[in-house]
Amino acid sequence: MAGRVLGLDVGDARIGVAVGEVGLGLAFGRGVIARSSLAQDVAAVQALCQQEQTERVVVGLPRLTDGSESHQANKVRTFAAALERSGMAVTFEDERFTTRLAAQELRRSGLNKTKRQEKGRQDEAAAVLILESYLTKTLMQETP
Repeated sequence: MAGRVLGLDVGDARIGVAVGEVGLGLAFGRGVIARSSLAQDVAAVQALCQQEQTERVVVGLPRLTDGSESHQANKVRTFAAALERSGMAVTFEDERFTTRLAAQELRRSGLNKTKRQEKGRQDEAAAVLILESYLTKTLMQETP
């Protein structure tokens, strides 16, 4: 399986965005989408999919430490269902701890505190981690 994929960290205010290539295992941040309405958010993701020429959207699914779905998961599932209705192929990826890991990565990156705390930077970093997790699993499944 080859091709480009879009990774999303869906929140109430913003959607973190990343793009990656199946087979490489690397993802790169592409900023954030400011949430407005379901229809506009879906249209923004569709436009990104066309721009980035992606074949699939990987959506982070919020889970609690015990593996059960968090309260945010229903909102994410509703958003993902709207993406699917618009014709996009959607896959869920467990996003446990990605926000915390993203914050740690940003601290290690050398960015000053002001830059690290810019709205959306952590959402974008979380989307990268979600997508890298998916890409790594996909790569491992393809390796004999």
